[in-house]
Amino acid sequence: MNGKFLNEKLLRSFMSLLVVGNIAFDTICRVKFLPDKNEATAITELRNCFGGCAGNVAVIAKILGIDTGLYSSVGFDFKRSDYERRLIDLDIDMENLQYVGDATARSFIFSDEKGRQQIYYFSGASYHLPYRKVSFSRYKYVHFTAGEIKVYRDMMKDAEDNGCVISFDPGQEIFHRDKKEILDCLPYPDYLFFNRFEIDHLMQKSGIGSINDLFSENTKAIIVSMGEKGSVLHTDGGKRIDIPAVKVNKILDPTGAGDAHRAGFLAGIIKGYSESTACKIGSIVSSFVIQEIGAQENIPSWEDVVKIYKKHFGQMI
Repeated sequence: MNGKFLNEKLLRSFMSLLVVGNIAFDTICRVKFLPDKNEATAITELRNCFGGCAGNVAVIAKILGIDTGLYSSVGFDFKRSDYERRLIDLDIDMENLQYVGDATARSFIFSDEKGRQQIYYFSGASYHLPYRKVSFSRYKYVHFTAGEIKVYRDMMKDAEDNGCVISFDPGQEIFHRDKKEILDCLPYPDYLFFNRFEIDHLMQKSGIGSINDLFSENTKAIIVSMGEKGSVLHTDGGKRIDIPAVKVNKILDPTGAGDAHRAGFLAGIIKGYSESTACKIGSIVSSFVIQEIGAQENIPSWEDVVKIYKKHFGQMI
């Protein structure tokens, strides 16, 4: 094996990100307002898009220049779909993609003119995600998204034993999972992600008094998304850093904004930038995605990110 090939192989291993969680088809509906019970509203625009937290993060990270793979379960309707073709065209590693005898997960997302949402989710094939041994030695980074969390703890332990950098964004799972399932996973990740509603709910139902109480020996940072206010980076030294959002003229669709932020953050970390810089990169990527309908639309290139970063934040460190 010549030295050039070996160096490229080592670089690929170092840069590789495995994303664990759900893949879904999204039906996104724009409405003027979100109705109350027993009320109706007109759908002003309807789009069928590619989604699922794991799919979103993997696709966006790949476009930002990170070699990515997926660990997920999909249904019979995913085979030869446009979504599958997109993953193939992007050269995303699908070795750990499992096809099961159920329909692929689907989200029905209703967004009003103020950016508020209601989401109805059919778990479908994602519910059948078993844990089979993964060659974690192929990956330097492993990101866990919303999905079949009951298998995550064992996966995280194996990833940790293989020296992987672990991140975890439980997302909407916080609202309908037993708190023990969530809390059992928290000692393993280097990076934890929540939005402001998720962290409040988790702390309330688990009796945790402070975000600092969520830190374990492994935790390097906890990142909390604050919507239009940006995000907050909490470090293991008890420091809080407010990260501003990148302002846009119009928010067309907030679907996938959190996934875009996570993908941007991870791309920054993998490329060697500081956690605060990575958070700002996440803000930039998210600002692009919310200007178009669909979580995997309007994704910037890495060159675009660098250009916007220098304009808004100065030198990348």
